[in-house]
Amino acid sequence: MLALLVVRARLAPALCAGAALLGCAMPVHTTRLGGGPDPVEVEMSAARLSPGQPTQLTVRSPGADSIAFESANGLDRYWTDGPVLVAVLTSDFGDSVPLTRYAERRNGQLLNLLKKPARIAACRLGHCREFVHEIGVALPERNQRSVALTAGLSSVFASRSIRGADRTVLFEEVLNSGIWTVQGEWAASGWNGKVQGFLGRSDRGGSLDLARVIRRSEGLSYGVAMHAGMTRSDWLAERPSSAPSARTGYRFSLGPSVMLRGVTASSQFGIHTDGLETLQIASTRISVNGNLTSIRHPITITAEKTFAFGGGAIIARRRDALERLTAAIRVFDDFGVNVGLSSHRIAWPDADPSDDLRASETLVTLGGQYSVTW
Repeated sequence: MLALLVVRARLAPALCAGAALLGCAMPVHTTRLGGGPDPVEVEMSAARLSPGQPTQLTVRSPGADSIAFESANGLDRYWTDGPVLVAVLTSDFGDSVPLTRYAERRNGQLLNLLKKPARIAACRLGHCREFVHEIGVALPERNQRSVALTAGLSSVFASRSIRGADRTVLFEEVLNSGIWTVQGEWAASGWNGKVQGFLGRSDRGGSLDLARVIRRSEGLSYGVAMHAGMTRSDWLAERPSSAPSARTGYRFSLGPSVMLRGVTASSQFGIHTDGLETLQIASTRISVNGNLTSIRHPITITAEKTFAFGGGAIIARRRDALERLTAAIRVFDDFGVNVGLSSHRIAWPDADPSDDLRASETLVTLGGQYSVTW
């Protein structure tokens, strides 16, 4: 019977099984340690251990009745009866606590490989042969970038409608147009900042987001975030006279935030005004810019859910709700593909609640963008 003894368990059984299946489906990297008729071979499902990526290790010695594999400090140890030992390793192999390590540049060269020594013992009838084997760990390069500028052009598929009493359709259209976007983001010294703007056929606007760390911790930091923006939707002005005219709306909100470098999540409260009426705002915003995180990633994501309300002491009939999700994936160098989906719902009260006007707009965007970072 094959028995596996792990002195310190690191992974759940399900993860071990998943990694084993993954190892069977991918090419293995083999190192031969002992020669002669009774060799010792070490196989790994990846050439190096990588942070967050379990790697399957297999040690084979056909003539052995037991095999042991352990870190140089003896902290991690795997043992089995029989000629084959299978274990799952992670990048913190041999570490007493998980550590975050980064690659360094010296004399123009990137030093991104850490080698951890390990001992292997293959035993037969009480006689053991011992070997020293090095396990490579890939180190990510610390991201030193603090500024990212992005510009792009996207195609927008829009579905819009305005309905009156008894859901009577006053206006409805489906169209395809283009939209230009520009964005600048900065992350340094406990600050995350972003300014962005867009210009389309019937929509335009811009916004500024700032977040400041107030309390630092080992993982997440806590602070305060602010949002200021303006938008104008000209398509409302082109509708029948029964629909409200288009006006430029201004927003300002403030609230607590959770922050990492290049990452901000916040819940904010504020006001929305177009010069004639003022609404209250409750919003949730999440922004992740992979160009500015501690380790550079090819993905940038922005999610927003905003609800503005007013016009009623108990139940607000004047409402303006926006849900938006955008994502960009870097394909090669600094060029990326961006996609987005947004839903905008507006309600204007009338003397009779059944006659309230309701407008809706759904946008789907797909396009390309180019980023410059330093």
